[in-house]
Amino acid sequence: MPSLRQIRRKISSVKGTRRIMSAMKLISAVKLQRVQGLLLAFRPYSDAFSEIAKDLAFRCDPKWHPLLRRPQERKKLHVVFMTSDRGLCGSFNSNLIRRMETFLVIDAKAYEQVSFRFVGKRGRDHFRRQKVQVQVGEFVTAKSYIGVNERNFGPVAKEISSDLSREFAQGEVDEVILVYNYFKSALSQVITFERILPIEPEERLGDSRAIDYIYEPDREGVLNFVLPRYVETRVERALLESITSEHGARMTAMENATRNADEVIRKLTLLFNKTRQALITKELMDIVNGTEALRKGGVD
Repeated sequence: MPSLRQIRRKISSVKGTRRIMSAMKLISAVKLQRVQGLLLAFRPYSDAFSEIAKDLAFRCDPKWHPLLRRPQERKKLHVVFMTSDRGLCGSFNSNLIRRMETFLVIDAKAYEQVSFRFVGKRGRDHFRRQKVQVQVGEFVTAKSYIGVNERNFGPVAKEISSDLSREFAQGEVDEVILVYNYFKSALSQVITFERILPIEPEERLGDSRAIDYIYEPDREGVLNFVLPRYVETRVERALLESITSEHGARMTAMENATRNADEVIRKLTLLFNKTRQALITKELMDIVNGTEALRKGGVD
């Protein structure tokens, strides 16, 4: 049985851990509230922009713009894989990594080349340790992006989307997908595989291509603005979804850790009281036995 000093040290250690977990939960809650507001405001804009871009893809000939290219055979796949830089966020990263490993084993066999671009250290470090061949563009090591947050995701999304659009337009890749956690709530995130290139036209019940838009200043100018901006918008949306999901997962994980620490403290306190009571009882028994021995010795 551990001594009272050892139990007291354990209780003090768990209380210190609990204070850290509780502080991290509060910090994540504040960050979640801020970035969730950004995400909820951005979703209608990104959805509307996607609808416009897909409507243009439906009405326009693929020859009119490089981003409208529809490869006959999709042999080169490019994956933008979004994880977090830090841990302590539950199964946020592990679920994504397992799902990606399953995808590489089963679905990626249909492609001759699968290239990666990483956002976040966890996914990058995992696949580097596993010695997975990572190639992009001119068959060099993929660029990774570290430290992406709600303050700097815009420039990062612009750089990623510019590279993706260039690679697709030049025929270096035939398909681009974004892999990230879609934010439903702080308790629920959904792993999402989103294909952003080639731009898939929306299916319609009736063919309305005869009713075309009036383009100002001209069709080429509109396509040159809308289609690259569509790719940038989807990358921005995915980054915001991933960042929001990370904060939600970390807040939930820290809340669970705080609750578990409370339970451990309760059990250790109970053990401390039982141990102290046992020691007191033992001392009382020693006193009683000693007194009884003295009394019997005096009688003899």
